[in-house]
Amino acid sequence: MYEGRDKYFEIWLMRDEYSFANPPPGQPVSKPLEDQSLKLGQKIDDLDHETARKNFRVVIIKPDAVEQVDLTNPDSARRWKYTYVGPSGDDESKGGWNCEELWP
Repeated sequence: MYEGRDKYFEIWLMRDEYSFANPPPGQPVSKPLEDQSLKLGQKIDDLDHETARKNFRVVIIKPDAVEQVDLTNPDSARRWKYTYVGPSGDDESKGGWNCEELWP
């Protein structure tokens, strides 16, 4: 069931800039940590690291619509809405998108 998630965990674990065993972001440093296994900047190289596994998530987002706005130049600002219209052809992994230009 988690085979795909395990592969992503392994890939992300190989990158030095990520740790899934850091203290919770946004919490006061002065507040003692409930979980003493959390340490800032620790390198995790164990695929079975309990805390890192517990904190790792894979999220799949499948949008129905996406908007793009270009406000670089106020005199020629543009906006587009892309709406998913379903699979195109025999390959269901490649969906079709409808693009409509809107007023910004």
